[in-house]
Amino acid sequence: MKKLLLLILLAVFISANATPQNVRINFRLDYYMTELEAELLVSLPDLKPFETAQITLTGQNFTNLVLFQAIPDKEEIVTIPVDITNLPHGVTSFEYAIQAPGLDTAGTVKLTKRPYKFNAVQVDRKTGGVVTRGMGLIPMGFFCYSPVQPMIQEEEVVRGFNMISPYQNIPRTDITMRKVYMDRAAELGMKVNYNLLSVATGGTGFDRSQNPAERDEMFRKEIETFKDHPALLSWYLGDEPDGRGTTPESLIRLYNMIKSIDPYHPVSMVFMYYGSETKFIDCYDIAMGDLYPVPRHPVANVSRFQKAMSDAVFLKKGVWLVPQAFGGNEWWTREPTRGEMRAATYMGLVHGTTGFQYFIRHGQNGFPKSTTAWAEAGAMALEFAEMTPYILSGEFAPKAFANDTMVDVRAWKRGENLMIAAVNKENKPKDVTIVIDGWHFTGEVKVPFENRQQSVFNGIIMDKMLGFDTKVYKLEADPKFLPVVNPQNVVVDPDFEMNTSVGVPNGVYAQVGKGRGSTYFIDSRTAYTGEHSLRLITHKTGEGVTLEHFPMIVDSARTYTISFYAKAGDKGEFPLQKHYVDQKGKVQVEKVKAEHPILSVNLRHRGRRLLDTKVKIDSSEWKRYTVDVFVDRQPNLGREGLVLSLTLGTRSMIWIDNIEFLP
Repeated sequence: MKKLLLLILLAVFISANATPQNVRINFRLDYYMTELEAELLVSLPDLKPFETAQITLTGQNFTNLVLFQAIPDKEEIVTIPVDITNLPHGVTSFEYAIQAPGLDTAGTVKLTKRPYKFNAVQVDRKTGGVVTRGMGLIPMGFFCYSPVQPMIQEEEVVRGFNMISPYQNIPRTDITMRKVYMDRAAELGMKVNYNLLSVATGGTGFDRSQNPAERDEMFRKEIETFKDHPALLSWYLGDEPDGRGTTPESLIRLYNMIKSIDPYHPVSMVFMYYGSETKFIDCYDIAMGDLYPVPRHPVANVSRFQKAMSDAVFLKKGVWLVPQAFGGNEWWTREPTRGEMRAATYMGLVHGTTGFQYFIRHGQNGFPKSTTAWAEAGAMALEFAEMTPYILSGEFAPKAFANDTMVDVRAWKRGENLMIAAVNKENKPKDVTIVIDGWHFTGEVKVPFENRQQSVFNGIIMDKMLGFDTKVYKLEADPKFLPVVNPQNVVVDPDFEMNTSVGVPNGVYAQVGKGRGSTYFIDSRTAYTGEHSLRLITHKTGEGVTLEHFPMIVDSARTYTISFYAKAGDKGEFPLQKHYVDQKGKVQVEKVKAEHPILSVNLRHRGRRLLDTKVKIDSSEWKRYTVDVFVDRQPNLGREGLVLSLTLGTRSMIWIDNIEFLP
């Protein structure tokens, strides 16, 4: 293959005393599939406004290309687009060189490209997040015991949790029981950080007397069995290896074994000591911190621990947090309060944590005992789901500062919109002043999780915080994220932008029916217009949620058009062989036919049914669907109005946006 040169000259600000140690270069995703373009990230810290640097990248199979790109003021990451359309599958090496006054360094950076796979999970090295099904995801879940408690998945998915990780003894239990909870997670829309500890190198269920060759075969079989499962998010390989005397070499061997069988899913590992994420850097893709401070140490220690971990693996690995959700025995005389749980979780968020797995949940109030504390965790699951497109945007955001060292602040950008999060790290109320670097906005911003507005003067926010309090502010300044509003439309909250209670649609009653597990959530990651859509998941055909809209008043009897935009999730989300436990406690296998999403559209007036039709959602892209209906009587006010009901009747997943009822 012809070797060509890609020369990129960048006007960068870099200090004369910069060294190769504080320059980092990597491609944004740990691997690429169908993407046409990759992003090469160059981190140049300690910026000064009087120096320039030249970056030279040498690769194969590229057309000659010269780019000149100015770095925005004070941005420390240069993003260089690289066309990978014709790049072959496999690993491609690039040689780079950076030259500037006081800096001369060179090295190799590798890009991996793989064939497309539906359930693939990529690590975004710029944000530390994960990408699955083409969308960013902030995992919000918990460890639990095995066998998985009946109904715990159904109980927690409706709170907003999207991940579980059961401790499981692989050698001593039936693999079909693991298929039961995996299949159930998939049809509920949950993901699994799959626990391999009992056949790895230590942890729950590990038997040191087991034959190593037999253990390796179990390890391999477990990965081969579940690598294509739609519920699989990641592999959980190590539980505090830094506290068990486990060597990196033993884990590297297992990590490589996982990647040889399943290169499409990240490997996670929990650490308890500072610096362990560096010592074990070649053994994992996602580092998890599990500092449990309550009650003997300050909760603020979580902030320092997660920041150190995030800084150490920046542009290399993802970072998650294991917030403490237990206590009352062993070395912990009590469990965290709801305020302590909230503060610790947000401390992780503002310091680069993009996944959360509480230790531990055992329903209904086994762990944690406090139902109010666990309700707080569920509230944060919905809050982080709402914040996801900002946290994972990867766009350069200004620095944020507080007047109090015990308040941590961070800002994220999405287009011209800005989101700011603050957390009080101690149990003391305080008046807080937040300053956003270079921001001179004066006006009102939203406080989305409190349903109020906050005044801002010249980029300064002044507010009050309770002990262990958190605040989130949002500036909505980008017109491309505003919904398209038709003033003739009589549907209340037709585009799901009101979001008064985070994650929950306004202007509807929800009839959950006889089934347990079908969900309805506001999704901020995808929308036809605006920033939100409604995501419906029906876990079993015939047991979908019915959303009954607020009564609509129209001005005359005539023919009207009901329209909405919708798109369907992939049929592969739902296993075609469903393992379940029958009433006698036996595992059964049911073959389930893949179905198109069928949305039932119903219109009633004073108990009379005017419309009852079914609409097939037949596209994975946003598509407009319409239904005409004749209204023979003009409705009166209030409950006399027309009632529109929507039910996703089949085992499937869809998104809906921009519902309209017009002449």
